[in-house]
Amino acid sequence: MVVTRLKNPKSFKHRYPLKIPKPQSPEQHFMKQKVPQPARQCPVTSLPVTTLPYWNAYHRNADYTATFEAIGNDILHAQVVTDHDTSLDYMDNELFQTVCSDLGLIGKETYVIINLNHIRKVTLAYKKDFANLVYNWGPIFSIMALYNVHPDIAPVAEGVASICPDNACTFIAADYREAILRIMEYKNNPERSLCEDEKAGSNASVKKAFLNALARMCWINMLELPVPLPAADHEYHPLFLALEEHRKDMLAKEEEHQKKIAQIKQDGQQQLELNKILLNAKLDLHTRYASRFEHETDAIRKTIAGKENELAQISAAVEEKAGLLGRMYELIETADIREEQKESLIGHCRKMIDAGTVEQQLRMELTEADSRFLSLLKKEHPSLSEKELRLSLLIKLDYDTREIARSTGLSNRGIETVRYRLHKKLGLQKHQSMKRHFASLSEKSRQGI
Repeated sequence: MVVTRLKNPKSFKHRYPLKIPKPQSPEQHFMKQKVPQPARQCPVTSLPVTTLPYWNAYHRNADYTATFEAIGNDILHAQVVTDHDTSLDYMDNELFQTVCSDLGLIGKETYVIINLNHIRKVTLAYKKDFANLVYNWGPIFSIMALYNVHPDIAPVAEGVASICPDNACTFIAADYREAILRIMEYKNNPERSLCEDEKAGSNASVKKAFLNALARMCWINMLELPVPLPAADHEYHPLFLALEEHRKDMLAKEEEHQKKIAQIKQDGQQQLELNKILLNAKLDLHTRYASRFEHETDAIRKTIAGKENELAQISAAVEEKAGLLGRMYELIETADIREEQKESLIGHCRKMIDAGTVEQQLRMELTEADSRFLSLLKKEHPSLSEKELRLSLLIKLDYDTREIARSTGLSNRGIETVRYRLHKKLGLQKHQSMKRHFASLSEKSRQGI
């Protein structure tokens, strides 16, 4: 039976980092440019065995070192160097290509021998890497021999042999001696194939075709290629039919999976577009709010600047008034008038001077908390006048009636009348204290409520 192979399979790129040691010194770099020099001889064929220091790669996770050496001019010997049983985690494809390039074997007949001693498991990643090497990089060897194959990985080794191209023979040998002798036998007699037992229609050929189809399906998810069927009267024909049905089922599941992925991508894209619209709307709203806030901030800044200018003018007027009162006080003391008139005038001057002092202290004591309090008070009681707001602040600051009277220029009785009207305007009951009410508002303003 002839196995049909895929001409242009999908690309299965190597997804695992290749840790290929680089030259660390000028001497090593110079050595890399030189042709490898033989160091010893093959114990079976007496061919020279050569290697280079960087023809190896350490696999940290599996804790082994993959090494290459050349036997003669065209035989590569690969093996795993370790002192414990381990797993093949990934294939050093790039290192293999480097070795072939150093030996000038690219595009030439190459023979590969692989020592699988200490290998008890082969990961799916390694199988995928091998398929990638075979399907994407083309025939890279004429013959590949596997030896020291443990029973635990024998089925995997047969799968590896089955997936190789038709023009590349792969066989399993008992040991190094058998592997190298069979390759030398082929080199001495290239007309005789090492895989003659796999002639079309033979059980070996049918077995290879079955394993080949299974490896393609399981290792590299190549489900589009139908399973090649043996003759209808062949004893294994039902097995191939069953495998073909499994392939169709897996292909249907893969198509369904891809549809789900496409739907998820479409839904995700739609949700992304919706989120973009919502985000842009929020950004636009934020921009408008920011612009409005900036305008309000500018208006507040102008108001503050005006109030500061007004306050400066008032302060200057108060200072001028205080100066005039001070000079008037001095003139009255030296004036030639009756003593009782002098005392009366001096008393009025003192009251006006004290009122100016309280006014000045009030302006100096006004804090940010007081400003927040006045803002909240104005918000909750918008009908209050500037004078009433000022009186409320004085009450909140615990000024007594006499001090308030001095500050406002009113009599004590006048202040009591204003306090009574303010109490009613605030909507408080008779038993409710304005001072407690203002203290509560002050606490709210402090907490930002």
